[in-house]
Amino acid sequence: MTDRVRKYIRQYQLLQEGDRVTVGLSGGADSVCLLLCMKAVQEEYRLQLQAVHVHHGLRGEEADRDAAFAESLCRKLAVPFRLRHAPVRELARREGLSLEEAGRILRYQILREESNGGKIAVAHHRDDQSETLLFHMVRGTGIRGLAGMLPEKDGIIRPLLCVSRAEIEVYLQSVGQEYCVDSTNADTAYARNRIRCELLPWLRDNMNPRVSEHLAELAEQAAQLDAWLQEETVQWLDRYGERTPRGIRIPLKEWKELPAPLMAPVLLEALAQCGGRRDIGSVHIRQIEALMEAGVGSRASLPGGREAEREYTAVFLGSGREKAVHELPEWHMTVYPVQKDQKIEEKQYTKCFDYDKIKDTVLLRYRQTGDYLELAGTGKKTVKRYMIDRKIPAAVRDSVPVFADGSHVLWIVGYRISEEYKVTEQTRRVLQITVGGKEDE
Repeated sequence: MTDRVRKYIRQYQLLQEGDRVTVGLSGGADSVCLLLCMKAVQEEYRLQLQAVHVHHGLRGEEADRDAAFAESLCRKLAVPFRLRHAPVRELARREGLSLEEAGRILRYQILREESNGGKIAVAHHRDDQSETLLFHMVRGTGIRGLAGMLPEKDGIIRPLLCVSRAEIEVYLQSVGQEYCVDSTNADTAYARNRIRCELLPWLRDNMNPRVSEHLAELAEQAAQLDAWLQEETVQWLDRYGERTPRGIRIPLKEWKELPAPLMAPVLLEALAQCGGRRDIGSVHIRQIEALMEAGVGSRASLPGGREAEREYTAVFLGSGREKAVHELPEWHMTVYPVQKDQKIEEKQYTKCFDYDKIKDTVLLRYRQTGDYLELAGTGKKTVKRYMIDRKIPAAVRDSVPVFADGSHVLWIVGYRISEEYKVTEQTRRVLQITVGGKEDE
């Protein structure tokens, strides 16, 4: 069996020469087999090998027995050993978690601490992969869930995914190696244990004795497909997604041209880039897809305090509609008299106004309720209505600076100036404003 594990390690390049590898050693058959396999390839890869046993403090004398066994085995194999205690009950009570989930969180936290940046080897095998797939399928999942556990992810390696639990037990028996049995593994109060102890055996006996092997093959194919989808979605978002300090904007035209299998992955990746995937389910993806066909201004609440909002030509995903904090741009102004036949030059960020028509003080600020400007042919129009008509996205309207004389806006920077303040033949003094030092080279 060690030859198969060695081949699997090479196939997925799980180890490199000189790696520091921390083995999670519970004392059960799986982790004992893993430690033996890592010891078998230690010289080949010149591994810096150690084992860590996490004592959860939940099973009394049985847990103490497992810790003592793990330490004794490491002494026998000349593998450095560390024993760590995890406050599982305390974390579960404080965070409202199940003991199973709290134990998993603390176990990986401790393994990362002890690994000191090296690789962590855990003992998941092919039957564990089958349980994971069935668990995901029953709860509802997509391609990523069907990929199950990967051979390597974030520095965690799983060299035993290529072998079954039965093969592990046969191997340990053949080499005369004892191991501990965790009595809680038979407790069907846990969903995974029901899958392990009841569902999988029934499927083997009544449907197909090779069910675990076939599910593992499905997971491998799903992982390959998911990797391709991930690459395609990231490239698409890099090309078409508009990132802002508060989220990301998905353009409708380009999104609707996507092949159907890429639509949901694009939305999932966009959400991951603006707050993560936690608690995001298919119901949220369907909500966002519905917004693609909804009216402008339609919104949907998303986990993590995020929101999706339909704009004119896009759907915005990100933090809610609270006004973002923006820093006003630098600007300067000059006043000069108009000379006969003088040509008044204006550019995108340099505008000229009739100084004598200004009634109060010109201020640079953001829009306020009641702001308006004068437009040729239509007369007075509120800034809000102008921005709507120009299809300026709601998410950015509050970050567009304006120059205002009281409530009368002289200039919506980057857009229009008010007809009221335009320079005419009767203008005697000109106010010239330049924003950000930009002179439209």
